Amino acid sequence: MINKDNFKALLRHLKFKEKGDIFNKDFEESGVYLKVDFKKEKLDYPELVGLKINERQTCNFASAENVVVFECVYQLLNKGYKPKHIELEPKWKLGHGASGGRADILVKNQKDKPLLIIECKTYGKEFNKAWKDTQEDGGQLFSYAQQISETDFLCLYASEFDEKNSQILTEQRIISHKDNEKILEQGDELKSFKKASNVKKRFDVWKETYQLEYTETGIFESNIRKYEIGKSNYTLDIDTRPVRNEDKDGKYHRFRTILRQHNIARKETAFEVLVNLFLAKIVDEEENKTNLEFYWKGVAYDNYYDFIDRLQKLYQIGMRKFLKDEVMYISNDQIDSAFWTVKNKRNATKKQIQKYFRDLKFFSNNAFSLINVHNERLFNRNTKVLVELVQMWQGLRLKTKEQNQFLGDMFEYFLDNSIKQSEGQFFTPMPITKFIVASLPLEDKIQKASEPLRTIDYACGSGHFLTEYAHQIKPLVEKYKETEVSKYYENIIGIEKEDRLAKIAKVSAYMYGQDQINILEKDALSSIEEVKNESFDILVANPPFAVEGFLLNLDDKQKQLYKLIETTELNSNTNNIQCFFIERAKQIMKPSGVVGVIVPSSILSNSDATHIGTREIILKYFDIVSIVELGSGTFGKTGTNTVVLYLKRKSQKPEPAEHYANRVEDYFEGIKEDDKSTSEYQDLYLIKKYCEHTEIPFEEYKKLFGITADTMANLDELFKNEMFADYKNDFENSTEIINYKKKKVYKDKTTEEKELELSKRLIKYIYKVEKNKLFYFMLAFENKQKVLIVKSPSNNKEQKKFLGYEWSGAKGSEGIKYTGGNNLNDIITPLFNPTNVNDKSKINYLIQQNFLGAKPNDLTEFEKHKDLITYVNVTDILDFSRKDFNKEFSLSPKKNITIDTKWELVKLESIMTIIRGASPRPISDFVTSDKNSVNWIKIGDVEAGSKYITKTEEKITKEGALKSREVKSGDFILSNSMSFGRPYILKINGCVHDGWLILTDFNKELKKDYLYEILSSDTTQQQFTENAGGGVVENLNIDRVKPVKIPLPPKTVQVQIVKECEIIDKASEKAQQSIDKTKADIEKEFKEILSKANKIFRLNNSEIFEVSIGKRVVAKEIEDTEIGIPVYSANVFEPFGFINKELLKDFDKPTVLWGIDGDWIVNYIEKENPFYPTDHCGVLRVKGKEIHPRYLTFVLDKAGQEVRFSRNHRASIDRIKGLSIKAPSFAIQKQFTEKVEKLEKKISEAKLIIESATEKKQKVMDKYLK
Repeated sequence: MINKDNFKALLRHLKFKEKGDIFNKDFEESGVYLKVDFKKEKLDYPELVGLKINERQTCNFASAENVVVFECVYQLLNKGYKPKHIELEPKWKLGHGASGGRADILVKNQKDKPLLIIECKTYGKEFNKAWKDTQEDGGQLFSYAQQISETDFLCLYASEFDEKNSQILTEQRIISHKDNEKILEQGDELKSFKKASNVKKRFDVWKETYQLEYTETGIFESNIRKYEIGKSNYTLDIDTRPVRNEDKDGKYHRFRTILRQHNIARKETAFEVLVNLFLAKIVDEEENKTNLEFYWKGVAYDNYYDFIDRLQKLYQIGMRKFLKDEVMYISNDQIDSAFWTVKNKRNATKKQIQKYFRDLKFFSNNAFSLINVHNERLFNRNTKVLVELVQMWQGLRLKTKEQNQFLGDMFEYFLDNSIKQSEGQFFTPMPITKFIVASLPLEDKIQKASEPLRTIDYACGSGHFLTEYAHQIKPLVEKYKETEVSKYYENIIGIEKEDRLAKIAKVSAYMYGQDQINILEKDALSSIEEVKNESFDILVANPPFAVEGFLLNLDDKQKQLYKLIETTELNSNTNNIQCFFIERAKQIMKPSGVVGVIVPSSILSNSDATHIGTREIILKYFDIVSIVELGSGTFGKTGTNTVVLYLKRKSQKPEPAEHYANRVEDYFEGIKEDDKSTSEYQDLYLIKKYCEHTEIPFEEYKKLFGITADTMANLDELFKNEMFADYKNDFENSTEIINYKKKKVYKDKTTEEKELELSKRLIKYIYKVEKNKLFYFMLAFENKQKVLIVKSPSNNKEQKKFLGYEWSGAKGSEGIKYTGGNNLNDIITPLFNPTNVNDKSKINYLIQQNFLGAKPNDLTEFEKHKDLITYVNVTDILDFSRKDFNKEFSLSPKKNITIDTKWELVKLESIMTIIRGASPRPISDFVTSDKNSVNWIKIGDVEAGSKYITKTEEKITKEGALKSREVKSGDFILSNSMSFGRPYILKINGCVHDGWLILTDFNKELKKDYLYEILSSDTTQQQFTENAGGGVVENLNIDRVKPVKIPLPPKTVQVQIVKECEIIDKASEKAQQSIDKTKADIEKEFKEILSKANKIFRLNNSEIFEVSIGKRVVAKEIEDTEIGIPVYSANVFEPFGFINKELLKDFDKPTVLWGIDGDWIVNYIEKENPFYPTDHCGVLRVKGKEIHPRYLTFVLDKAGQEVRFSRNHRASIDRIKGLSIKAPSFAIQKQFTEKVEKLEKKISEAKLIIESATEKKQKVMDKYLK
């Protein structure tokens, strides 16, 4: 908005002469002047030479609109309009079917007749509102037009000064107010401006006859002559401008609004049309710079048939040029030329045939059909919508030399909301795209390579990664190579199966001047001629996740190229496409090739054969450089949990995996340390490292090599090791062995033969497990560098800071919102610096360095992110203690939790049965109101702080119970996700879903109440946390709970522990009862005082109340430490950060804060406590002695509850001012607040008792267990 603060900067930009507080502008050719007096806040116009001012309301600084009027008059005078033809604030009387009022500017023609009415608004919100009103009922403009019906044009105008870039931004909507006779001739029923007798009828003419037509240029442009409004010829330089960041705000909302207004329901089709329009526009910008064809020129100069013909021509050129695809297009001239042999006497036939051609061409579906078109009516309807879509973009310039993140953001949001993600596609936000590319060692690669790097995105979608990569390598190529950067672009390949996205990718590349990028519309998992094995230096991608039946698109020969096919079937309907993309990376990457790929977090931990096989491929063929966890807010509404894998293809030949596989076989056949054939490989140390890692004595472990059934006694010491004892126990209790012992062939053996056979089988069992473990340990140990693990914060607020953005679904402002400002270059995130990819304080720099095998010595810059960043050995992200070694990657390497106890430690699996719940699906089919059905136990049935589950809200049918898992009173259940590990004891029978783990069939030496206390203890909860870590979503499963250890003291000790814990529980219950009673007492006191209220106060009374809201705070203003002034937003109880500047200067009064957005909450801030309110926080202060601030806090809270303020009914300042409150005398209010303060102190004391309960119980545990 142009206001007093930036008005001077605008005037300097317009070359006004400055002398003290006076700014003058002389128009030398006409002898006209303009003057601004800042001291008197006065705007002077050239009245002495004819400019007419009817009233002087626009001649001061009272309104921001006055400055817009002044700037507009400047533009008119600068254009050459004479002052005598300009009139400000023309005023009309009521009557004549209009509402009267004042227009801002009336411009007359050289015959002194009305030519143009201009209504000025401030840029942005006010302009948009006024334009919306105009389109709905004519607004102010048509009211003025009714007064001067001979006016040819109406204009809504706004301007803004962009001080940063020193340019004036304008918005214009120019409406032709003169009749077009050619259009009126098309039907007698068409209405005309000439016959409109009132405002409504005048608006109806514009709406019904001229279809709400308008243009956005035609008054001030350099190729427009003065007094000649409108134009038929548009040029790239004059009539378009580069896309700005602020243009993205509202574009999707506008797109959606247009579709909704015209009942276009098929969003996917509409998006395809939009992509085709972009293609046409890009061609137009390239081919027709001096006479643009992607422009609706208005009813005075254009018609629907020529308009569609131009779009079809541009589309044909684009498809041929960019996608090498021919599209049928026959121009009107081609149709005419086909009749060159027809003589004049057959003109009627020629005319009729031409009509047939025209009907066939226009009254059928084409690349711009938003609806099915098969007649003239539908053609007109479709074209009307197209005109509005074109007008959204025609004044913008899409093709730029430099990257503009607006286009990427816009594509991402339009794609995400317009194309159903049935193919597992999640389009990558621009900040993540930049971060991933910026983390690759591009500078090192380019500097050392003798040839242009071969780069691929094998699931390129709309091409974000490709254009970003091209953008980042350009300065590096220019710095280190004499080769043209276009040669590098030629070696960039994008593969995209979806034709719409392939088209977008090519258009994107062309927009950025990266024409040479190759886009292949193919299935990346199939054999492609341009994609050879071991041929790519760089892979960066976000491949699709979970696409059902994707293998069916490959023939059997292609399927068999994948090792992972052995984990499923040739004709499997598996949806694990992400796994096959990892193996595809293994195939196509050169030795030392680098990879940055987004995958679902499940790839780290899922235990099915395909996912295990995928992790095996990673460990065999790649060095793991970094794993970056992306939180659930990364991809907007999808909430998908993902990680970025940064990998480097192993460079050695033969493959290290082949070498270590052979060595493991050699070792298990038998090892002799003095044997040259053993020692020459010099990797015996790896076995020692494995033993060290798993805490197995090396001297005992090596006895395993070459062991036979006859020498099994040599392993007696090894079987004392916990892991090997587990092997033996599992073997003996396996179904296979139990069944074998029942067979006659076993029973017929002698005791010695039985032991020998079982020993052979045990050796085979152990060898299978240990060969596997040792092999992958060797590979993991030889990883070239430690893995840099980056974890995303789980807290939503912290996650936004981590990413540097958040998602908005707010109407009119949908899409991604950067934390540092509107521009991606302003983004503030620890991940990367958008203006410096080598910023040593950012995480991407650490990843770059880790690719090169370097870890910065000084990590001081990352101290504030120490909880997010960890360097670990690959061996530490694998759990080699597991019997079922499935190569799960843990992002939280296990810590050794020492349990200090004098009693035996037992695993949970040894003293109970642990099973998982099950869910009949869909559950809605089995939920019933029948009281005789089965209890359906959900997390919502748990009362806060409760030990027992005594009832359920829902029941399921007996049929549903058969598909679920039944539980009985006395069983325990543990939540296995979210607030995992919390135990509950059942007091009812029922069924549980798969979000629960069931603990049942307890050892007789275990008291249930003791089990509850020990499971709830810090030591056990720490074990749950450690075991649950690993993926993005922490959760428990049976295998993660089974190995958890607890002390098992004698029953007498268990009873004593329970007894003392119950005393603590009773104290907590009593404290909670005290809190509940005290809150009821406060409520009672409040109702009593309210009954004595004898005055009513409105909060809009400025003599009693000061009501205000805060100011927006951007992320870069927030301090990293808790130093400064606390900042309150919608949550007025907890500051969301601290800031080192003041908004409010005076804190000598108490303050009442309320949250404008979100849940309704009110808080009281005592005086002399500085704070900074944001624009989501309301501030209420009291003047005088009629209302006590503490009382006001209570009464405002109640008033807000009564009017139901909430997220959907926000507590805006206007709504707050509209409230009335009742109050008794000030003395009674004061007595009330003093009572409440005492009662609140009592509540605080009770809360301390409850909060200390856990610590007290831990002391009881320590007393009896240590």
